[in-house]
Amino acid sequence: MKSNYCELKRNKIYAEVYDELLDEELNMNNPSHNDKIKYWMEKKLKSSNFIKISNTFTNKQDIIEDLILKIDSDSNNNPNIQGNTLMMYADDNSMYELFYMEDLTKKIPENELNEFGSITNIFLQPVCWTCGIFKSSYRNDGSVYSDTITKSDVIKLYIQNYYHKGVMLNPDGSMTELEFTGENPFNMIGNNFTQSNTLDLFGFNLIPWVENSSSTQLNENASKIMGNEIYSRVFFTIVCPNTNKKFWDITQITIDNILKIFDNKEIQNKIQQEIEQAEININPFYFIKKCAN
Repeated sequence: MKSNYCELKRNKIYAEVYDELLDEELNMNNPSHNDKIKYWMEKKLKSSNFIKISNTFTNKQDIIEDLILKIDSDSNNNPNIQGNTLMMYADDNSMYELFYMEDLTKKIPENELNEFGSITNIFLQPVCWTCGIFKSSYRNDGSVYSDTITKSDVIKLYIQNYYHKGVMLNPDGSMTELEFTGENPFNMIGNNFTQSNTLDLFGFNLIPWVENSSSTQLNENASKIMGNEIYSRVFFTIVCPNTNKKFWDITQITIDNILKIFDNKEIQNKIQQEIEQAEININPFYFIKKCAN
């Protein structure tokens, strides 16, 4: 099966976006600005020249060798570097990993930083020079294959640094996906919610935001997830595994899968084994896909 990679040349995208948002008087904390900001980000990245999609390859080793040649050239053949891989993002269908060269002397010149790579990996690890992004997807039988990455995928990865999806669980059993930005979702859900303790469930780090309500209707789905009776709406968000440093998207599909696992001890045990074996780069989306089949 053919696959490729995204060559991500060194860039100052974080600083450029910050400066241009100020110039345009756009504020991510203002929900009315969100569509305009995302449109502007997409337009800027589409026209950028630091994002290059490679040709397709049939051999994984050929892909790595091709990328390493580009990185070595950009780093002036620095003798103190070695290859490393970090998780960037995962969702219900795919995962993205960053391949980069790490300077073993730990000297990171600011003018050689790759800002896109640095702010998009889950460790927020500073990344220098050119790096590469690989996409893998999950089959229905739980296996993983190297997929082809597009510029649209890369744009999605960047915008997800700022805009994230959560799911509102309503007492009547319905669910609503909502997008928010920043460190909390209050601009989207309102201030009548209280953040509860983070839940570690099947590899997911779920953060519930519980509505302050006098309702007497039991929220059965939220109660099952949180382990106690809840009589209000609950908005669920997730942060990435291993580091908890970044929000990831969660969807109704994810919540449905979590609810199903509560009723299946065998799948729970399989997922726990996967988590223990993985140690780092934990991907709960993949674990569910693999263990539920």
